[in-house]
Amino acid sequence: MDLLIQIASVAFGFGVLERIPGLRYQAAAFFRRWFATDALHLATSVSMSAATLAWVAFGSAALAALGVPRLAAAGAPWLACAAIALVLLDLGHYAVHWSLHRFGALWELHKVHHSSPALDWLATFRSHLAEQALRHFATPLLVIAAGPPLGAVALALTVHAVFSLVIHSNLALPLRWLEPVLVTPRLHRVHHAPDTSERNLGVVFTLWDRLRGSLIRQDPPASALLGVPGEVGSYPQSWPRQQLEPLRRWRWRAR
Repeated sequence: MDLLIQIASVAFGFGVLERIPGLRYQAAAFFRRWFATDALHLATSVSMSAATLAWVAFGSAALAALGVPRLAAAGAPWLACAAIALVLLDLGHYAVHWSLHRFGALWELHKVHHSSPALDWLATFRSHLAEQALRHFATPLLVIAAGPPLGAVALALTVHAVFSLVIHSNLALPLRWLEPVLVTPRLHRVHHAPDTSERNLGVVFTLWDRLRGSLIRQDPPASALLGVPGEVGSYPQSWPRQQLEPLRRWRWRAR
């Protein structure tokens, strides 16, 4: 029940902010087209997210049983552990995100996320079930290796989730001054433009894209169409078809 209340609160908060002319990037209805599709993606994503902390706890305990040093036992300040967990979590996410763009079979999964014709808070959750499982398993591996306290990990997971919502939101916030360090909605909107989908892969920190030389700080044209490169307007938009489409294409490639 608490989780449902949190989701409802987030929906209400972003729903209000994205309706305010001075804050929104583009005018859009709250119940916009394909709302039901993304609501289903939200439901599956929340279900898997609930298991992430349990996976971290299990993995960290297994390493501790093997005698691997744990950050939780090192006496480091709790907030410092949370900051370390956030950096490692974001780096892990970046590595997974890069892989989703780099390898053809994974890219077929990730196309589901890029198929959103517009960005808002709900579009954050659009992703294939197999991609969701991959992200929740692989993204925290560096955190598991370091072994910070579970409370610090929980805070890092929450901050990372909030950042993901913010950068996908339909908001035009004056945050360029943060971009030397942090990702903003403007930077992530560039990532969803077909011509620049290989740029700006980060969620929280811009450091990883800076190191790769893949960060660009620009505004996509307001009229730019978002979507899968080469398939804008043609990629399936219903939830069942989005789950089946990568499988169909894998089978076609195998032939």
